[in-house]
Amino acid sequence: MDRTRLRAGFTMLEILLVVVIIGIASAVAVPSFARSFRGAKLRNSTRAVLGMHRNAQAKAVLGQRYMAVLFDARKGTMELVDQGQPGDRKDAFFSDLNGGAEPSAESAAGEGGEAAATTAVLARKLEDGVKFVSFRGGQEIDEIYFVSYYPNGMCEAYDVTIGDDENRTAQIHVDAVTGKAKVERE
Repeated sequence: MDRTRLRAGFTMLEILLVVVIIGIASAVAVPSFARSFRGAKLRNSTRAVLGMHRNAQAKAVLGQRYMAVLFDARKGTMELVDQGQPGDRKDAFFSDLNGGAEPSAESAAGEGGEAAATTAVLARKLEDGVKFVSFRGGQEIDEIYFVSYYPNGMCEAYDVTIGDDENRTAQIHVDAVTGKAKVERE
């Protein structure tokens, strides 16, 4: 037999060396991939909050309408609500949006204890394992937070913090005058 024909395969040492290299590469890569996937839920939920803000702002300005965003901390949902045009503004959730009265549970509920009729334009849910941690600004009743957006592009200033099961948080700050949103991650 020909000697070149006998040396056509790999030796056991070469195969073992390749297996060891693949094992080391996997041991280094797998934990970083796992961290990346865990953080994706919080990032996606942050994008959803920012998207809801941008949609509310755009629909208010382009349609010359009053819009509002409802953040429901109990359900982990956000809802964009159309409140109507200037001069025909509807009370979408609270008794007096134009100033003065504090919201009450009675004013937020219609007949049968259900929420007042609203025209929902868009609804989003936070990712599983992500929840609203805190909210500041706007109006609040029973863990439902309400922020108004105006036809001139302004909105009520607010801060919303969302967090995941692993105690990571993202805080979104929205400026009332410019309408710009800034995100801080912890």
